[in-house]
Amino acid sequence: MNIKRWSCIGLALVLYGCAPSGGHTVKPVSASAVALDDEQVRSTLIGNKLKNIGPSGLPYSLSFNADGTEIFKMSGNDPETEHWSVKDGVICFTSVKIPHECYRLKKDKDDYWLVDPQTGAVHYHYTLAPQ
Repeated sequence: MNIKRWSCIGLALVLYGCAPSGGHTVKPVSASAVALDDEQVRSTLIGNKLKNIGPSGLPYSLSFNADGTEIFKMSGNDPETEHWSVKDGVICFTSVKIPHECYRLKKDKDDYWLVDPQTGAVHYHYTLAPQ
């Protein structure tokens, strides 16, 4: 291959790396974040809501009740009732739209993350507010 062809390939790779991915990035878990146990999860979530901005740019929240219900509310949509439970520090959600999703809740200062309990992959980042 000649130098002109290599230059074109190099430029294409650079431009590909700079192109927006279209994906939604999640704030990484800080090194000082701690996983909450069952009691800490309950005392943190009950009577409060986790808030964030979704990939669509719309705000949404998850409001937690002591009876095991959680209200998912996305701006512009009707609220949806889901169910949540916690065991061994893992919080699980079920609803008509979500058959079963489980995460470990991690906290650092005002930041909260839902993390895959097996892989450690970060799925969601939130802030906490009263209901």
